[in-house]
Amino acid sequence: MLNIRIAAVSALGIAALTMAACSPSQQNPSTATPSSAETTTVASSTTTAVDSEKLQGDGDIRVESAAIRAKAEASAADGKSMTGFFGTLHNVSEKDIQIVGFSTSLGDATYEIHEVVDGVMREKEGGIEIPAGGTYELKPGGDHFMIMDFEPAIPAGDVVDVTLEFADGTKEEIPGVAVRSMLPGDEDYGEHGELQGHQHGSMQEGHNH
Repeated sequence: MLNIRIAAVSALGIAALTMAACSPSQQNPSTATPSSAETTTVASSTTTAVDSEKLQGDGDIRVESAAIRAKAEASAADGKSMTGFFGTLHNVSEKDIQIVGFSTSLGDATYEIHEVVDGVMREKEGGIEIPAGGTYELKPGGDHFMIMDFEPAIPAGDVVDVTLEFADGTKEEIPGVAVRSMLPGDEDYGEHGELQGHQHGSMQEGHNH
């Protein structure tokens, strides 16, 4: 009878050791595969860190290196009544987004999306489309957002809120865009110094917007 009890206890001990060896907690940490929940947490943290450092805005479209070009009052010797908004637009959503217009906290002005073709700036028909997860650069000499018919100065160091308008009728705000002194792009306004396709009197000012 004693021998039977000893054998039973030994069998239980062996089974316990075998189960412990197969437990995930005993696997080599360097080879263990993290659960899907753990992986998601790490990815989200990384994305959030990048957004907070480089991008402005908290909607589907965010902007990297956002800036509005500073300008003097239109009546000044070097003044102009127009300027531009530049930066790299990031679509952080899972859908394509079409931007058809914009406005700013500057108030009463003319706002248009422009492109430069063969050195001549003109309104970009249909706006711009940014694919899901994609980017779109707005730059001097290329596609950009144009602020026109605005007489007051916009001094470097100020900040301006920019509101994006989408094809589906919704809007998103990019707050606190910095106003900066920037070199002009190499675009011009056509044969007679005018913006192609427009009759704005303020366009007779050359190409430094």
